[in-house]
Amino acid sequence: MTELKTTQPASSGRWTWLLFVALAGLSWGTYVPVVFYGGRELTSDPSKIGGRLTSILCVGVAYFVLAVLIPLVLFLSKKHAWPAFKATGLLFSGLAGVMGAVGAIAVIFASKAAVDAARAAGQPDGAYRAYIAPLIFGLAPVINTLVSLVWHPKPGKPWHFGIEHLPGWKLILGIVLVGLGAFLVLYSKERSEVPAAVAKPVAVSVASPESPAVTEEYSGRFDWLAYVLVAGLAWGTYVPIVFYGGQELTGKPGELGGRLMSILCVGMAYFLLAVLVPSGLMSSGITPWPASITASGLLFSGMAGVAGAVGAICVIFASKSAVDSAKAAGLPPASFRVYIAPLIFGVAPVINTMVSLLWHPKKGGDFLHFGLEHLPDPLLWVGIGAVASGAFLVLFAKEQSEAAPAVKPGAGK
Repeated sequence: MTELKTTQPASSGRWTWLLFVALAGLSWGTYVPVVFYGGRELTSDPSKIGGRLTSILCVGVAYFVLAVLIPLVLFLSKKHAWPAFKATGLLFSGLAGVMGAVGAIAVIFASKAAVDAARAAGQPDGAYRAYIAPLIFGLAPVINTLVSLVWHPKPGKPWHFGIEHLPGWKLILGIVLVGLGAFLVLYSKERSEVPAAVAKPVAVSVASPESPAVTEEYSGRFDWLAYVLVAGLAWGTYVPIVFYGGQELTGKPGELGGRLMSILCVGMAYFLLAVLVPSGLMSSGITPWPASITASGLLFSGMAGVAGAVGAICVIFASKSAVDSAKAAGLPPASFRVYIAPLIFGVAPVINTMVSLLWHPKKGGDFLHFGLEHLPDPLLWVGIGAVASGAFLVLFAKEQSEAAPAVKPGAGK
């Protein structure tokens, strides 16, 4: 009787983790276009850093409200009990927040560096920026999977590395297809937005103020690529780190306090990096505030932060739900968790592309512009097909691993 009671509720929520994955993909898929528009509205002078710092600050404030204030209210109002304060749990949950914030900041700086490099080379603004999102969404799931396969932390002992089992070919092929599809989907979007002038090199005078001297043209040409690599590494390692931090903070498998505490630590890391640092730089005069702070810029930068925070929170709940589903199926706790990031990073670029194809906001607060201005590049459909195929293979591999306990009933005990 006891075994039946514990199995039925868990199996009834068997697919709950996929719902959180879908919400995370939706949130992170809309983050990029929204934060780009918000930052553009806050940047009156592209050569100044104040607009970018203000955009980061708005993102950090949104994280603070959703990921710090709300968990604190729930704890202080006694709605949920405080979890056990374990040093490893606090450390790794905070580190996950640092990685998430670093990735978000790197995206903003990568866009600016790519535009500068393109202008220095006499290319349209979007010539290099076209590669930013495809590379990030292609790198992150691959890095995430590699980390999850070789890093196996134990309670209170995080430094356990090695390959415990070789992944099946379906999982590997699925991850490769998701990464390739993400790249093609986003690259097709960006390629269609680059003006036709890309095909015709622009002849500019060396003396033109918009065309720096040859010695300056290439000095920062690949700075944007460094930011892209940082973002891919940061977002790629976020999921396994935040999972271990939340696991360390959860005394009992069913309690919510550990997850809320993990969210709070992530929010505090964002608050430190994305609120205190930018506001300190601008308030001290080291970097000036933007010349004009528009309501639309603040609104959309804040909305981008909300989307990012919702995605981060959903990842935490998806991880916990995936562990519960694995245990209910008699599998090791991490059996389903390895699929979370590939699916999220497969859904997010498709949503990002659809939003970008249909939403065309104009500078000056005129954001209500919707419609299909041009037919998508054929690579878009190839990319969507690759993402869908990869997601199918990932889920199919999961179903096969879930069927394993039927052969060995005692494997999960």
